[in-house]
Amino acid sequence: MRAFFLAAALGVTLSAYDAAHLKKALEEKECIGCDLRGANLSKIDFSGADFHGSNLSGADLHESIFEMGDLSDCNLSGANARGALFWKGTMQRSDLTYIHAKSANFKGTHLEQSNLAHADFRGTKSWKANFTEANLMKTDFTGAELGDAKFVRTDLRSANMKNALLWRTQFSASVMSKAQCAQAKKEESLLDNDVVCR
Repeated sequence: MRAFFLAAALGVTLSAYDAAHLKKALEEKECIGCDLRGANLSKIDFSGADFHGSNLSGADLHESIFEMGDLSDCNLSGANARGALFWKGTMQRSDLTYIHAKSANFKGTHLEQSNLAHADFRGTKSWKANFTEANLMKTDFTGAELGDAKFVRTDLRSANMKNALLWRTQFSASVMSKAQCAQAKKEESLLDNDVVCR
């Protein structure tokens, strides 16, 4: 009972996943529009799977493989995705707030219009990832490999990009801090004339 009141005070939902949906996900390696809140989907190969529109908030996805999978329009808030592989996957318009994705692989992943506020992307391999119009409020990219990634119409000022690799990273129509701009230019990033350095 105490846990319930504490969760209510913090705005956390204690609802569990739908057992039938979890069974489908594990057996068929996909589940569209499913309720998988808090489910254990760790260390499983879901390559090419379609999970679009599913609720995976708080789910354990660590070290799972979603290579070329569809996770668009999903709720992944607070999920544990440490060491997971999302290579060339689709995560457009998804909620990745507070996701724990340290050391995950997002190479070539589509993250357009997704919400990455407070997301932990430390040490991720995010070469050629597309962050167009993503919410990057306080996203932590410390030590991330962002070479050739795209940041179009984004506000990066509160994002942490300490020691991030930005070689040939593309910044367009975005707002950055002066320190971020200096770092980007030093690492031969591609900044167009619409980038604002404040």
